[in-house]
Amino acid sequence: MTDSTDLAPELSFVPLSADDDDTAGQWLQLMAEADDVPGAAPPCSVDMIGSLRFAPPATVLEDWAALHDGQVVGALRIALPNGAPVARVDQLLVHPKLRRRGVGRALFGKARELAAAHGRTTLAGMTVEPLEGGPARDPAPAAFVAALGGVRADGPSGLHQWLDLRRHDPLADGVPALPEGYGLVRWGTVTPDAYAVPVSLLEQSLGDSGAEPEPDQEVETSYARAFETMRVGRGRRAYHTGVVHRASGTLAGYTSVSKTTGNPQYALQGMTVVHRGHRGHGLGLLLKLSNLENVLRQEPAVRLLETANAEDNHSMIAVNRAMGFVPQDRWVSWTFGAGSSD
Repeated sequence: MTDSTDLAPELSFVPLSADDDDTAGQWLQLMAEADDVPGAAPPCSVDMIGSLRFAPPATVLEDWAALHDGQVVGALRIALPNGAPVARVDQLLVHPKLRRRGVGRALFGKARELAAAHGRTTLAGMTVEPLEGGPARDPAPAAFVAALGGVRADGPSGLHQWLDLRRHDPLADGVPALPEGYGLVRWGTVTPDAYAVPVSLLEQSLGDSGAEPEPDQEVETSYARAFETMRVGRGRRAYHTGVVHRASGTLAGYTSVSKTTGNPQYALQGMTVVHRGHRGHGLGLLLKLSNLENVLRQEPAVRLLETANAEDNHSMIAVNRAMGFVPQDRWVSWTFGAGSSD
């Protein structure tokens, strides 16, 4: 018979620290045992321990472990973006053998407590849902957040996609020729000074306003450098390919692939952006293929690439489909009031 004893009254919470070898080690083991998304890259210990020391730019992380009899049975991470009213639950894990015993609700109560302490009015989180005809996914997380009063967020969900290079070679026909008037540039984990501001401005150009953001050297480079500090601190490597418009000398677009230290077969296809004034030339697909060629030359063990896009980003999803990416599941956002959970 399954034990249904409520463990919540017996739990204690301690901050997770990279300097606490025992608790951090148990946290890593918990992540390995609580892997709920089949096919996802396994957690990399260097990356995860690094994440306890290096938060994303303009974000504060709160990491806590739930202990029962001195053992880590659950873990919580909330992210607190600067200047925003929201606290985002980035991790809420319960040991598989201790689920449905109040640990998850206790962790959620801790998340609300932390959000309130930081003056946040809203909690946000994410669950994974299956796609029609796709792999099955555990419905329990969505049922859990619904039971806690979660409301499915407005706006598009995320489409989670994988490219399996053992089944499909997107480079079989080579990389398309560059349109006349453009040239390619490459860089690694750290962005050269010449491109630090253009990279940030390209990201800002993804907005729908159509207005051109005014460059601010200090502000733009500070974000780029803070992001790189986090990436280096987490032991990640990155590979970038950009396209330069020769006549103006401007960076018209770029793409990024990154890797953790401990997963040689896995890579993450990250940001790809082409400035609106240079779209319509097939540069998005060209950039991704050229960068993948570079990645495989330097990381020959890579076999699986992961990426995600908003479901309404039809153009980039089409580019991914042309490369052989296959949709696996949907990432759904939920929101909660950040008040008391009682």
